[in-house]
Amino acid sequence: MFTKHLKVLSVLALAATAVPLSAQDWTSGDTISLRMAASQPVHAIYPISVGFKEIVEREIPGVTIDLTATQGGLENARLLSVGEVELANGNTLGAYSLRHGQFAAEGEDPQEQIVALFPSYTWEIGTMVPADSDVTTFRDLVGQRIAMGPIGSGAEATASQTLTAMGLTDDDFANVQRSAVDQMFGSLSAGMADAVIWGTAHPTGRISEQVATRGLRFIPFDEADMDLVREAFPYFHAGFLRDGLYGGQEGNPLWTGGATHFWATTALPDDLAYAMVRAVWENRDELVSRHVSQEFLDEDLVRMQAELMDFHPGAERYFVEIGILEAP
Repeated sequence: MFTKHLKVLSVLALAATAVPLSAQDWTSGDTISLRMAASQPVHAIYPISVGFKEIVEREIPGVTIDLTATQGGLENARLLSVGEVELANGNTLGAYSLRHGQFAAEGEDPQEQIVALFPSYTWEIGTMVPADSDVTTFRDLVGQRIAMGPIGSGAEATASQTLTAMGLTDDDFANVQRSAVDQMFGSLSAGMADAVIWGTAHPTGRISEQVATRGLRFIPFDEADMDLVREAFPYFHAGFLRDGLYGGQEGNPLWTGGATHFWATTALPDDLAYAMVRAVWENRDELVSRHVSQEFLDEDLVRMQAELMDFHPGAERYFVEIGILEAP
């Protein structure tokens, strides 16, 4: 048995070893420590990541995963791309952008080492206003004060890209606040913001709490505007809130839809990726206790993730073996 820790290699260390991390062998029983960029605890993916970690550490002796709280998906993808972590969660916007050097990473070198590892959930991000607001469509908010998630989070990037696709900029609003989720909802409660644009896997406790204590209404995007969003950004889709997620919800508001998954790089040993994916997939029912979104973790999500990004070879091997994906 031996111990490894996949770390960022300096130029000198890389020259000394001359062996890429992807070439390292891993066999069952080896001790290895991995780091995961895990987003904020308020995000649905964080408790799911705790469940992912617990399954892996229980089912694969010698493997440990250290979770690090971060701003969110875009930051996570950047940490992954430079080797600060070996695993990350986050929405498809960040991973897709960095892998291709487009959109949120426009002008940057493509990071082709970023690959899909394991699916998690789809989500919807959209607009909420106080219960007594007279706003009925998103464009009613032009000229008013809006708040969204912190820079570096997938939620903020999604909101900003949605507005860009609709032909709107920060200058079209009286003020645009980008801050942590609690600060964002605090501004709404204090009357310092007229709306918040945010979301994650639903239902989420932070929105439920705001509904219970202050009241909210859920504002849809127009279908024509959502068509613009989908045309501009291939990783978004038209997302509709499911029936009865929150008190005061009327119908199925149309929001920007996307997905949040687990990511890795090709530096992760193939056999280790295979073992991790197999362990979590075979015990995925345990993740439901972490978040209700995991009730919908199914084969279709695997295929959705595969359509957008290449899977890690080890993960792909497992999903091909059990018949979810076709052999390349």
